[in-house]
Amino acid sequence: MIAVKATPEGRSGGCTRQAALEDRPSSGYVLQRLAEMLDFFRQRGLSNVIYGAIIVATIFAFVVTFRPNATSRTASLSERCVAKVRGRCIDPKDFGSAYRILVPSRSGGQSRKLNLKRIALDGLVERELLDDEAKRLGIGVTDAEVTDQLYAGYVRVSVPAADPSVAQSIVLEMYQSYARAGFVSQEVAQAHFNDRDTAIPVDFRDTKTKSFDMKVYERRVRELSNRSTTEFREEQARELLAAKMRDVVREPVRISGAEAREEYERRYSTATVTWVPVKESWAARWAVDVRAADVEAWVKQHQAEFDKTFNERKLDAQPKAGHIRHILLKLPYGSTDEEKALALGKMSWVAARLRAGESFAEVAREVSEDTGSAQKGGDVGDKTDGFVTPFKTAADALKPGDTTAGAVETQFGYHLIARDDPTRAAEIESQVKRDVGRSLYARAMATEAAQSIARRIADELRQAKSAEDAAQGASERTLRDTHDTKPALKVLATVSPAPDGGGGRGAADTQTADAGDTGAKRAAAPTSVRRFDATTDPDRPQPQTSSAFNGGGDPFPGLSPEGTTSVVGFAFGGAEGAVMADPVRTADGFVVVQLKQHKIATDEEFQKHRDTFEADLLRAKRDETLSLYVKRLREQAKADIKIDSSYIEEPRADAGAGSASDEEDEY
Repeated sequence: MIAVKATPEGRSGGCTRQAALEDRPSSGYVLQRLAEMLDFFRQRGLSNVIYGAIIVATIFAFVVTFRPNATSRTASLSERCVAKVRGRCIDPKDFGSAYRILVPSRSGGQSRKLNLKRIALDGLVERELLDDEAKRLGIGVTDAEVTDQLYAGYVRVSVPAADPSVAQSIVLEMYQSYARAGFVSQEVAQAHFNDRDTAIPVDFRDTKTKSFDMKVYERRVRELSNRSTTEFREEQARELLAAKMRDVVREPVRISGAEAREEYERRYSTATVTWVPVKESWAARWAVDVRAADVEAWVKQHQAEFDKTFNERKLDAQPKAGHIRHILLKLPYGSTDEEKALALGKMSWVAARLRAGESFAEVAREVSEDTGSAQKGGDVGDKTDGFVTPFKTAADALKPGDTTAGAVETQFGYHLIARDDPTRAAEIESQVKRDVGRSLYARAMATEAAQSIARRIADELRQAKSAEDAAQGASERTLRDTHDTKPALKVLATVSPAPDGGGGRGAADTQTADAGDTGAKRAAAPTSVRRFDATTDPDRPQPQTSSAFNGGGDPFPGLSPEGTTSVVGFAFGGAEGAVMADPVRTADGFVVVQLKQHKIATDEEFQKHRDTFEADLLRAKRDETLSLYVKRLREQAKADIKIDSSYIEEPRADAGAGSASDEEDEY
């Protein structure tokens, strides 16, 4: 902590520290003034009634203001409280002072972002609870201690300790704000960025003499808190008592060398795993044998689920006059010939399914990568004016019931486009009914299928097969696709867009471009087609290698908290090359995990960083201890804490002119 040094004689302008900072007349002085007032009243000949009333009022004011514990607040008959803690009032002035002291240079937007009003009030509530604990334990602060703190330039405010990470971010912002406002230098702010104590070393010295200056002190107190020096001193005394109590909680916490070594190893030992995901969506597509009799039996057992899904989807699939549907397979920008060949192979597979009698709407729902229209069975409405030229030209040429003979290429990818035919409504409803049953059945059976495949891959890894070979074998052993994808789809000739890239939407998404059309026909370049099946499907099992992770890290995406704990425990407890006993469940299937590498942090590394690491670990452990302590205090006192939430509501920022929300400083 950087402190401001006092002058050797401990005086400023002929006043002692105590007299300079207390800003309150002595009781002897008040009694003298009282006697003078009584003589004055006698000379004026006031009536006994008035005379007696004045005496009573004066004595009452004296007792209230200058009693031995005058720093303790009393409630007025019509007090306004931001909060009450065990019957004691936190008044708006105290709240406003804490709010201002937290971050002196702030905007309304910053206040809302940091939730400063809530932070200020929670800090005051915590301070009251800690002060009660201090008194219970016989801990107090003396006037001399308060004076020394203020004379040294320290300004305190309570930041709630319940969440250490939030508390640290607020303290960091406090120092930055005090530096911006000129209350501390940038060097001081940098030196205190890791502090937990919110005693900000504000300079109350005269810039020339480098000694404490009462005028500087008074001015800065007004700027910081908008309170008198007496009120400020009273609040700082309460803050200092709460700070003492925090130290009482923190200081006994210690860490042993063994504890530090164990934690260092947990943080800096790393593991790398190979993981092979087996997705249920892939298993449903390729590994489930969908037989009509099995589907019919499953539907009878799950009739309510089937009826609900069918009734929802048949509305989306119902053909509407003039409506266009499409299935989009996206191509990445600058796609390679291989990527185009695989996308065209998949679109050929889509076309084969349609030829086999599946409904366009259900295939679009499963396959289309235009997620907006896919959920509506590929329906993009009956207007094509806003679409890119190749899409619009192909869609406008279709008659009711027609589907494009090939894939339509736009900047978004490949499209298969169809026009609804309302005369086929009954036929399409029958298709949808059959397709929904098959889809629900395949999905239901996919979990067991994916788990079985994952176990087979794990067994092969244990037999020393490579992850690549095990995954490839799993794909090759699945059911072969029975759809005849020949003849493969070709990319249709299109109308070239304008040189400026004109066009509109390529799908039912929000991407648009200016309309434009040169009218020139462009022949499609010959494109090879790669067969789409279980071995080429991008969702097939493919081994991946994780980044190095530590005992508190995430091995790879998609794991639940329980899955993460399981994988981390295996990675730091198993031998290299070992395979987890069971595949790990994920949101869309199962994952086979094999330990690739385990690197243990060495004692040499620990000794090199020991001092810094132990200091950081001790600080974190003390923060956690204090957090648990104040949470317990608040829980025990929750019935005795009453908060007026109107004081901590942040004003909404209006977009209209004249909004002062970002200039607010109502306290």
